[in-house]
This record gives sequence, C-alpha cells and structure tokens, in this order.
Amino acid sequence: MSVKSQLNSTRDFLMVGIRASSRVSTQNSQAEKVLQACLDLVETLGRRPEEIAVTEVEMTLSVMHKAVTELDDDTAATRAVVASMQNAIGRLQGLRAELGR
Repeated sequence: MSVKSQLNSTRDFLMVGIRASSRVSTQNSQAEKVLQACLDLVETLGRRPEEIAVTEVEMTLSVMHKAVTELDDDTAATRAVVASMQNAIGRLQGLRAELGR
C-alpha cells in the first residue's frame, strides 16, 4: 500500500469516529474535538506524503495513543470512537513499519 493510500485509510477511520461521536444517541463533543485534532495531524501528513519521516508518524501515533487513553471509558458511547481510533492507529503503525525499512 502506498503512503498516500495508508494516510487516506487512516483519515477514513478517524472520520468514522467523528461521525460516531456526533450521533445524537451517543453524542460526545470531547471525543469529536480529539478526533478532529488527530484528523488534522493526519491530513497535514497527507499533504506531503513523499516527505514524511518516521519520527512524524511516531509523534502522530503518540498523540493518538494518548487520545484513546483519554476517551476510553468503557461505555457504549465511546466504543465506536475507540474502535475507529484503534483502526487508525493500526494503519499508522503499518506505515511506520514501511517507512522504517
């Protein structure tokens, strides 16, 4: 998978989380803000995929791991948000491994 496609996939997972956090039944404005911040980081990387350094991916992963820790309160309202974040993290970990070669 190309760098750009991995970043697009990461972005898509985060957008799923944003939609989940904004549902009326499980609305979580804090989660929406955190996910949007993570999405902004990924989109910044996506603007220059050919210039991304492993350290930038690691910094983004660090922020996203912290976000999952903050958001995960084991309630139904956060399950979909946390799952989307974990999927996005998995995609970025794959990208980090690819860039580290």
